[in-house]
Amino acid sequence: MTTTPAVHPGAEPTAPPAGRDRIRVVAGALGTATATVSVLLATTPWGDRLDSSSDEILSYDKLVAAHGAAWASMLLDGFAYAVIGLALGLGVLHLARGRGRRLALVGAVISTAGGVLFAMGAAALAAIVWFAGADGLSGGSGQALVDVANDHPGHLVGPGMVGFLLTTVGGLVLAGALIRARAVPVLAVLTYVVLVFAQFSGIPGRAMDVLQIAMMLVLMGFAALLWRADT
Repeated sequence: MTTTPAVHPGAEPTAPPAGRDRIRVVAGALGTATATVSVLLATTPWGDRLDSSSDEILSYDKLVAAHGAAWASMLLDGFAYAVIGLALGLGVLHLARGRGRRLALVGAVISTAGGVLFAMGAAALAAIVWFAGADGLSGGSGQALVDVANDHPGHLVGPGMVGFLLTTVGGLVLAGALIRARAVPVLAVLTYVVLVFAQFSGIPGRAMDVLQIAMMLVLMGFAALLWRADT
């Protein structure tokens, strides 16, 4: 036999539901990660944006010039993207509890996998950048390492590119889940979708940074909505 506790008039108010605390942790993580990526895109401490379609993805001279800040900033960028992939999926799963639930689950799995893979690629690339530009290498060794890396683009940027594509696809699936669930304003979701597709329109380097900052701002708005959401 089960019993329930009696409720007495004037009793102390109960604490907020535990689910609200959990979703606020997710919202805080998403907001912090998107703000971090925005700052990195605005300041570009790693130097010029890499061009994966060029014959030489890495430039030894540019690598040496940005050596001091590139390693830490690339690691931070990768970690922040992994947090975004995970937190975005969890946030959409929280809001899409009825219609769109299956889409949200599929999108969350894809975006999480993409975020983790992007972070792994960023860590590997950061290590190559640091060692190639290190002062302790004998003359020509750093350039030789860069040449070998450029000769194997799949190993150099492949994991990061696959992670980026998976995170992009996962984000689009999650956007579809939000539209189906009517959990957030449709116009905001469509704005995010347009920005996602605009990334593949051939926009040059600095303009691409601005576009991706706009994407991060949209995700910050989503994080704010999650923070205020009821359980």
